[in-house]
Amino acid sequence: MGKMIFNTIRNAYGEVLESFKPKLRNAYQSIYNYQMDRTTLNESLMREAINATREILEFFANYLPYSKAKYILALKRLDEMAPFDLIMCFDQAIFEMHVWDTLSELGIKRGQWAKENTWSKELRDLLNERQEVHQKDNNLNVEEEFLISGTPACRGSAQGRACVAFDKEHFHKIKKGDILITTMTTPEFIEVAHLISGLITDRGGVVCHAAILARELGIPCVVGCLTATETIKDGDQIRLDAVSGIVLRVIH
Repeated sequence: MGKMIFNTIRNAYGEVLESFKPKLRNAYQSIYNYQMDRTTLNESLMREAINATREILEFFANYLPYSKAKYILALKRLDEMAPFDLIMCFDQAIFEMHVWDTLSELGIKRGQWAKENTWSKELRDLLNERQEVHQKDNNLNVEEEFLISGTPACRGSAQGRACVAFDKEHFHKIKKGDILITTMTTPEFIEVAHLISGLITDRGGVVCHAAILARELGIPCVVGCLTATETIKDGDQIRLDAVSGIVLRVIH
């Protein structure tokens, strides 16, 4: 059964991929535009762009169990949603389309789908496109050590204790005021977003989940740092500059 579903989704996706790409990019671009300038016009354009993806999303929903498809189906009522709810619902719907997680429940080894199937890889590449980062000359305080740089996703700054957390199993480590370091956030991270003062990720661009979440909640955020989770350790005192896109270790 797992093999049959695996091939069905792969074949179905191949038929609609090219038409889905520009619509999905446009939807995320419109979300970004709205988050940067929350005008009535930009909100209207965002709603139109998200609505334009619904037909294809509902096509995919036919291949997903209800628990995975419910966010796609909820978009039928997008006109009734507040902007925050719409943005989070749409992003959750896209997240749930990482079908390899679903297939792992059917006996297919976790990660096999992502490695072998174009459907998952292209979707992840589409959403996590790496933005070019041009490092600027910065006058660093002599008591601060440069660690990493990335793409500013939500402007601002934060200073505090670093907490490296990869998934829900690590959420218990996060304390109020911590700067969260992770590979890439998933919708589950909304549970702890109210605790953190800053967000740093290894992967992603300005329309990845972490960037969208940070802008909605006003959390300084730098994404696409590549090696943040390797370079920064739990308990490090760091300063996040989400204007220049750099992270510094504070030396006492």
